[in-house]
Amino acid sequence: MRSALDWAPTRARLLPPDTTDFTGRLSELTALTDSSTFPAHTAGLFVVIGAGGTGKTALAVRAARLAGDDYPDAHLYADLGGYTGSPTPVPDVLRRFLRALGAAGPLPQDQDELVGMFRTALAGQRCLVVLDDAADEAQVRPLLPTGPDALAIVTSRNWLGGLAGALPVRLGPMSDPEAAAMLARVLGSRWTGTEDVDGLLALCGHLPLAIRIAAARLLSRPQMSVDDLCDQLRDERRRLKRLTAGDITVHGVLTSSYDALEPGDRRTFRRLALLRGYDFCPEAAAQVAGITREEAQESLDRMADRSVVRAESEPGRYSLHSLARLFAADRLTVDEEPEAVVTAEAGHLRWVLSRVRAAADLVNPRMVRLPCTDGAAGTDGDTRAGAGAGTRADDPDVLTHTVGRPGTHPPGSSPADSAPAHREAALAWLDAERHNLLTLVRHHRRLGDPAVCWTIPDALRGYYHQRRHLREWTRMAEIGLAAARHERNLRAQAAMHLTLGMAGFAANRVADAEDHYQRTVELGLGSGWQEIEAVAYRNLAGVALAQGDTATSEKYLSLWADLNERLDLRLNSAVPDIDIPEAEGQAGAENLPAAAETSDVPQPGHDAAAAEEWSVLSRREQTVARLVVQGLTNQQIAKRIRCSPETVKFHLRNIFRKLEIGSRVEIARFVLASGAPS
Repeated sequence: MRSALDWAPTRARLLPPDTTDFTGRLSELTALTDSSTFPAHTAGLFVVIGAGGTGKTALAVRAARLAGDDYPDAHLYADLGGYTGSPTPVPDVLRRFLRALGAAGPLPQDQDELVGMFRTALAGQRCLVVLDDAADEAQVRPLLPTGPDALAIVTSRNWLGGLAGALPVRLGPMSDPEAAAMLARVLGSRWTGTEDVDGLLALCGHLPLAIRIAAARLLSRPQMSVDDLCDQLRDERRRLKRLTAGDITVHGVLTSSYDALEPGDRRTFRRLALLRGYDFCPEAAAQVAGITREEAQESLDRMADRSVVRAESEPGRYSLHSLARLFAADRLTVDEEPEAVVTAEAGHLRWVLSRVRAAADLVNPRMVRLPCTDGAAGTDGDTRAGAGAGTRADDPDVLTHTVGRPGTHPPGSSPADSAPAHREAALAWLDAERHNLLTLVRHHRRLGDPAVCWTIPDALRGYYHQRRHLREWTRMAEIGLAAARHERNLRAQAAMHLTLGMAGFAANRVADAEDHYQRTVELGLGSGWQEIEAVAYRNLAGVALAQGDTATSEKYLSLWADLNERLDLRLNSAVPDIDIPEAEGQAGAENLPAAAETSDVPQPGHDAAAAEEWSVLSRREQTVARLVVQGLTNQQIAKRIRCSPETVKFHLRNIFRKLEIGSRVEIARFVLASGAPS
């Protein structure tokens, strides 16, 4: 057969040189070179998938050279130019392969004939084929070996799901140890081992290409230290331009991926730069892009297939590499009008704040929170009622006028998309978004609307009270407090001190919690916000009880009860922003269910059996039970019903006996469950 084709057999060796400083990727190398895991009776086929700059080519070449001895007859390699703007034509690659394999005569023009000759030439051969930077499946299929003793490794930024039998090997940024080892290996003698490289690796996004370029800059500038380079790269506007070494640039790699997207996907990609945080959901992408959720989902999936965004392991979450985010921000500046960008960012912020509020209402609907307003804020932030949602005085038309109102929705989307439907869904959404919300607060502290800095931690007080992410809770509230002080907003300061007090109490920093609660009282008095003043008194009672000071605890409980009476507040409408430890059997009203999570407190009228048991109590015992719910001490109850404290204790013992319960907490829960008026 070969003589009929004018063939001069040769052992083709087309692999490019190996990367001498190749580092890491051990699990991926094992997958590509362990022939015992390859499918039987067919060629092994792997597709190495990843964004530009993740080291796909280096991995494929290293794996091919490691496995080369198992495939002695031919080592073929072709750069298919999938992201060069002009992919290499398949017939050109086939002719190059055929010449390398020994075809000496004229070759046909027809692609099918070339494919037939290629497969004939490889028949019975132990060969290895590396196809680098493939554009799509159609470009790859004609170039694959078909024999059982062959191995093909394809690299692509695209998910080539149409290649039957292909095993995917996904590449992302390098791990911390791998990235540090790679930097040390590239630097060679320039590396002393004493450099603090964590910051540099973070600025490079742990991307192999960026790390290699950063090392090249250090090698070409002996006087430059790692810290000097970090200082240069911290400027986000110039980082991509500085990650350049000769004709290799991170910006160029990202540009080729961007140009390959459809126009609509390019717009969505640019708008992703407006999202703060690490990952995001399709709803958030839809908001900034001005499209429906379904359209955003389809766009994100297409971009994930092209390794432009990354589909996270958690269903429905996507992420954007840090350098890709900078590139998206750059394209946003170049390709879009500033007014459109401002409108998109403001609309997304309204949606986020609205959804946070809605989630907070589901998680804990009775927390005292800063009131919302649609009016613009004045410059004097000390006493304005809408301080929690006020806008900047110099920019009355943006961002926080609509805090607490439903967000705007793109055409075709449903308002139901804007908020979780039930408490568990709200908790799940906040679990997924909490890091992004902290990033959003930090962003607005530096560059945006200061009201965002206290609105979000104020809304999340109930969530953090349940989840106990103490460090994050404290950090967010500290940022909010700093912003509120800068804006001289007393109510926002009061809300942040209350939040910090609750976080401190949860972390067993009782003295810190007391200081914050005292400041809450002062700021509540100064701004006329009696609701938060009452909550602070209640929490101060809990602090005093935790310190063993029963007398002080009862003093604060008395202040709380008197203020509640003036405000006509009762437990079934009051807010449990409180920290009271369980101390059953102690005198006083310390053990109200308000110390527990709101969701655990039974609601009035929900328990028919409890309502029936209510009738077993005498009228005087029913009165005592209601007063327990109001948070009164034994002495205060005695004054109300004109008896001695010992008589109150007698009534409480009867209530415990008749209802078979043993604490004031259970009395309060019983009253609420029975639907009895308190």
